[in-house]
Amino acid sequence: MSDSNNITVLNPGLYKNLLAQVESIYRHSNELSFKTRARYYEATKRFCKFLADNFRLQNFKNVEDRHFKAYVEHLKENNAAATIQSDLSGIRYFHRKSGSKNRLSKNDKLSLPKRATGVKDHSLLDKEIARIRQVAIEKGRQDAVIGIDFAIEFGLRLEEICTLRVEYLMSALKTGQLVIKGKGGQTRAIDLSAKQRSIITDNLNYARCSGRYPRDYLISGSEKGGVQREKRSLQNWMSYNRKYFMVENREDLSENGKKKRTETISWHSLRHTYAQRTYAEALQERPKKARKIVSENLGHHRTEVTRIYLADKPKKK
Repeated sequence: MSDSNNITVLNPGLYKNLLAQVESIYRHSNELSFKTRARYYEATKRFCKFLADNFRLQNFKNVEDRHFKAYVEHLKENNAAATIQSDLSGIRYFHRKSGSKNRLSKNDKLSLPKRATGVKDHSLLDKEIARIRQVAIEKGRQDAVIGIDFAIEFGLRLEEICTLRVEYLMSALKTGQLVIKGKGGQTRAIDLSAKQRSIITDNLNYARCSGRYPRDYLISGSEKGGVQREKRSLQNWMSYNRKYFMVENREDLSENGKKKRTETISWHSLRHTYAQRTYAEALQERPKKARKIVSENLGHHRTEVTRIYLADKPKKK
């Protein structure tokens, strides 16, 4: 099901029920400006989708802090600090108006990325890259190991990792390209290096040993809601385990020519790491097309977006 804003919903009945409750609050509230209420309403609609798909919640009044925190981790993956804080304000507004007795965490308890006038460097330090995969192995999370490999070595988004099918990997070895259908339905083809071929071969062996068929997802369950459950599980893994591989005071360890590092790490940080490493390699082989290569592999198809991932400081005129 998709609503008027093209939000794809796995549990339409639950979503409609939650949306009706939120809409009732929206129609009968006169607080704040019309523009602010409308923005808060749209943010809370997206939250209702998350609640329906991930927790099968039926009553908005029953939203608990654990639901709220899980959504915060979801927002951290692909949203700017200002967007996250605005969305959370909207959710708190409707939660308060619902009459719920449950309390939601304040921003200072959520490890939110800070607002910044410029883009920060989200990439991982070399020490963090060396440690993150080992932590996943030590914790017995093969799905996290696979997710790390495809994020750092292929630049895939978390959603793309969770929807990666075995047949995509089989086709990649035959054609030499991994074809990914990404955000907004855009398709991109990543030319495989020797290392990427090796990773795909290893994961096909894993799929066979796990009894997965070509149409199965590599790490997600094929049942309804399996992708969303796997995505939430990986988000939780990152939230609970980054302390084991994240360097303390990492924001003070910026590189020359790069903007200040973020204080924390998310799955999207691995994608930034891929972008910077790929760019460095492309500069050696095809310097004039380095930005374009990174842009195409990320699936943005716009070189100006690549600059955000590279986090270079603007040159003084």
